[in-house]
Amino acid sequence: MELTNHKSHLPRWAILALIWIGPLLAHWCFWTFACGLILNIISFPFFVLGPGLIVSRLIFLLRSRRSIRAKTGRAIFYVALLFLLLFLGLFSPHQIHRSSQRNAVARFESTLPDSDKRSTAFGSPTLGAPEKTTYHYYKTCAAVFESHAHILLCRYSPADYAAQKDKLERQYAFRTEALIGSPDLRGESTLLIEPYASIENDEFRFLFPWDGANEYGDRYFKTCLMFVTNDETHEIGFIAFDDGDLDEAKDLTQFITDYCGWSVIRSSK
Repeated sequence: MELTNHKSHLPRWAILALIWIGPLLAHWCFWTFACGLILNIISFPFFVLGPGLIVSRLIFLLRSRRSIRAKTGRAIFYVALLFLLLFLGLFSPHQIHRSSQRNAVARFESTLPDSDKRSTAFGSPTLGAPEKTTYHYYKTCAAVFESHAHILLCRYSPADYAAQKDKLERQYAFRTEALIGSPDLRGESTLLIEPYASIENDEFRFLFPWDGANEYGDRYFKTCLMFVTNDETHEIGFIAFDDGDLDEAKDLTQFITDYCGWSVIRSSK
């Protein structure tokens, strides 16, 4: 495509490089830093590669010597293609992760009123004096189905960690019976999962309140509460998970990794 002769202090190769690379970088920065999108082999073509190349073609089109009429027709096609790619991207499997140390406790507690069970079960745990608090939000999307995980991680000094962990052991009761996993076609459980898991030095346990008032029946993985402790890093974490459409889980470790984004959270430290 022939370009018009505009005066510029930049060499032609630099202008061409900016037109091709600039939109790709802009889309990458927007989706990664502004939206928290986790780019992978599925989401990258829909959100970065495809839209970036389309915008580059639009820039080349506007700089060309084609007639206004010819430009308009092609521009409409490119814009329609851009929206189609983004639409398909939103319905493709993708994940979003955001974290913040600012007002971490308030951000986490603001998620609890969405469910009376969560609010009653967690209550307002006494956090003591953590050296560092971080709030994480992890969202998985596939078509119209979404899951939401809210995580509050608190790091303590060794002495405070031991005291805080002991308080939590006395304040809460944890599930000891196996969790119901994948149901069969008749809705009967065919898989039982232990209510605890270990990922490296992180120990996870499902929570029950002491009064037993808010048991979750057979829907543990739709709305569930977990604690995580780490004796090596002196961290205590609170996890609240929601997905009204999740009907099965085959492994607690995989559930924590895939739906709560634990590997992403740990890699963001």
